[in-house]
This record gives sequence, structure tokens and C-alpha cells, in this order.
Amino acid sequence: MESHVTDVLVIGSGAGGATTALELATRGHEVLVLEEGREWGTEAYGKPPSEGMQRLYRRRGMMPILGVTPIGYVEGCCVGGSTEINSGFWHRSPREILLRWKSQVDLADASPEELEPHFRWAEEHLGVSRYTGVHPASTRVFQRGADAMGWSGAEVPRAAPGCRSTNACAQGCPTGSKQGVGHALIPKARALGVRVLSRCRVSYLLRRKNRIAGVVASLQRDDGTECQIRIEANHVFVCCGPTESPALLLRSGIKFHVGNSLRIHPMLKVVAVFDERIAAHESVLPLIQIKEFWPEISMGGAFFTAGHAAMGLSENWPAVSGEMEHLSSMASYYVAVKGVGKGSVRPSVLDPSATVIRYNLTYDDLRNLSVGLARLATLLFAAGARVVYPGVFGLPAIRNEMEAIRWLDEPLPRAALSLTTVHAFSSCPMGERVGRCATNSFGNVPKYENLYVNDASLLPDSPGVNPQGTVMAFARRNAVHFSERVRA
Repeated sequence: MESHVTDVLVIGSGAGGATTALELATRGHEVLVLEEGREWGTEAYGKPPSEGMQRLYRRRGMMPILGVTPIGYVEGCCVGGSTEINSGFWHRSPREILLRWKSQVDLADASPEELEPHFRWAEEHLGVSRYTGVHPASTRVFQRGADAMGWSGAEVPRAAPGCRSTNACAQGCPTGSKQGVGHALIPKARALGVRVLSRCRVSYLLRRKNRIAGVVASLQRDDGTECQIRIEANHVFVCCGPTESPALLLRSGIKFHVGNSLRIHPMLKVVAVFDERIAAHESVLPLIQIKEFWPEISMGGAFFTAGHAAMGLSENWPAVSGEMEHLSSMASYYVAVKGVGKGSVRPSVLDPSATVIRYNLTYDDLRNLSVGLARLATLLFAAGARVVYPGVFGLPAIRNEMEAIRWLDEPLPRAALSLTTVHAFSSCPMGERVGRCATNSFGNVPKYENLYVNDASLLPDSPGVNPQGTVMAFARRNAVHFSERVRA
């Protein structure tokens, strides 16, 4: 069996893993990064959605969250992880959320002031800024609706300096404008001596009393064959994301509060048809988000192509398929809710490469989705939409404000909802409340002095906003804390 030795082993190269690797390398640590997916250059980005999903997504984008209402979930599986395929929207952790985490789990050193330098570090590396071009029509009409309703809405900064509006975020930015960490941080880490092994899936951690001695992994060679390798390390950071980090820990026999508290932002999308040209399939996604009803309910614009339009209409296809003739007048928007239920993550007993994810909508989730749909559709009519098609089987169209407003009082049919999410977290929550947390406040796993988790799975609860900024700020904070402690 091929073997490697390193001081620090980082498993995963997404928002948490790339941040960890770069910060530790900057501080003089020897770092080896393992990534299950492949490494791609920008020349491989921006391809048709089916090709992009095959290259950049875990299980080609087919990762259902099981439950009474199944939820479509996707995450990246490539160097850079989900940051290579997301929208690049950037939020700092809201003060209210950080205060709740302090109250709920006694999370240490996590005030807005203490996290400020870590957010600033990430924002400088990623070039976080607002869109510099003319807002596309899909953004302008959404803002028009928000203004008509008198609701607070604002453009959200993105990690996409110089965005050229290619509408290819979900297939990897072909211009390199959107700063996924695979292209923004990993090259800088390599320049400091970090080694990266891609196409390397960790099977399990090697436990030795109160330490992790290393890992056993499967490495895919260039000819398509695989070999088993063993990597020994003094310190191990698990940064595989909210589904794969708990799955790896559980496969390795580490179970304390692991995989039992998954949180998500359930999302219901609609397709709106206007009487004017929108051309959402030819421009960057809508840049405005509505926070009037935050943290329970948020609204914004969704990535949109002809395929996404067809998917959005598919729940009631026989009745609405003719609308595809009006593609240039369409745009897609969403209502997302701060899910209050707790899901679970488990490694599959049938397929060692698969993970089983479960989440059941709570009554509050369903209520907020229903109210959110009513408000979103009302906003879109105020913006000039002539019809709104929700992703709800048996509900083919909402044609006016009165048909929209009914959902303020009535719950949507739970089993008929077509929901998605791209935000998952909290499956290995950090904090000082031993009865609720899988790690301490800095990601150290109890009973294992050299094992750390450092990704979205650490967040104690839903942040209510796009989580990448929060993940990167905590990952750097934890990496700094680790380095200062071991070098003391």
C-alpha cells in the first residue's frame, strides 16, 4: 500500500478546507490536502449543464434529501467544492445569529468584532464586491416589485469581481470572474508548499487511543484504476462538507453528536412570466434579495436556463408546457425559509460511496413556505408578471394577487411540494455545551486531541443567509487558533 506522511492533513478543498490549508501554510505548517473530486481549469467550465454536473457535482447532482417531502440537494465534488458552482453571494453572519449561538451552545470567541478580521481576510482574497455592470432585467423587475410593496430589498455582494454575466455560475465560471476557492485560494496555498491530491476519497480515519494516526483512502490514477493509500499525519482536519464530514466520522466509529442535527434552508422556486423581454437565461441571476421577513423567510432570484424553466414547469407539464414558447419573458425566483427541523446524515450501508440524508419539513417550515409563496407571488405581480408558476404539483398557475394571497392563510399541500436546497449545515455542531455539540468552539472533536472539523457542518444552527462567508470566517478563525495553540 502506497503511503504518505504529513504534519497537517486537510480532507476536502471547499470553503472550509481551502481556507484551512492556506492559513496554516501561511503560518509555516506542512499541509497535504485530499480532494475526492477532480481538479479542473477554467477551460473546462461553462459547459452545458449536463456536462457541468457530471464534472463538478457530487453524484452528478443527484443527492435527494429523503422525507415525507423529498428535497433536491446538490453540492460540489471537485477542487474548490461547492464554491465552484454556487452563485458567489456573500453575507457576513448576522449579529442576531451569533448572539443566538452564544446563548444556545456557549460558542466562544464568535462576536461580530472577533470575526471581523476573518471576514475581511476572506473578502480580500475573493474580491467580494457588488456587480459593476447594468443590472439585468430579472434584477430590475424584482427591485420594481419590492419597491411597489414597500419591502426592503438590496443587492447582495458576490465573490465575483468583474462578473461578465455569462449565466454559467452553476457550471463553473468560464471567465474566472467568480472566485471559487479552487482558483482563488488553492494556487496561493500551493505556492506556499501545500500538496493537493485530487481524485482521492478517504475511506476511514485510523484511530489510535485518543489520537487519529492518519487515514486510508482510495486514489484514482490517470488510467482510471484505483489504489489504496495510507496517509499518516500529526493533525487531521475533516473539511468534507455538511454531508460527507459526518459520514466519514461515522464510518470511522466517531459518533458523539455526529450526523443528528442537520439543518437546511428549504427552497420553493417559481417561474414568472412577464409581458416584457427578460432574457434571464442570457444573464447573471437576479442580484436582489428581500430580507423584509428575515430570518424566517427570504426571497431572491434563481439560476435560470431553458432546462431550469422546463424543470420549474414540470410539476404540471401537460397544462403549462406551452409557456416554453415565452422563454425570453421568463425568470425564476425563490422563497427560502430558515428550516427549524433537524435532519440526519448517515453513510449508506449498501454503497460505501453514498450518503443517506433525511429531513422532514416541520409545521413551521410548511407555514413559512406557504406565506413566503404568497408574498413572493404578490411581489412578482406588482413587478408586472402576468402569471406565476410555483413548483407545486396540482397547482399549475397563480394568475393574480387574490390567488396568491390565499396562501397567507392556507398551508400548501406538503406532499405536492417540489423543494430544493443548496444550503446545508450543522451536522457536527461546535460549541461548549457538551450535551449538544460534536466539537468544541474551535472544531476539536472530544476525546481526539488532534482531530478537527472545519466546514459548514460546524455551524450550530442555520445562519439564515448564504453560508459561504460564515464558513470561511470560522474556518480561518479555527485555523489561527489551532496554529497559535500548537506553536505555543
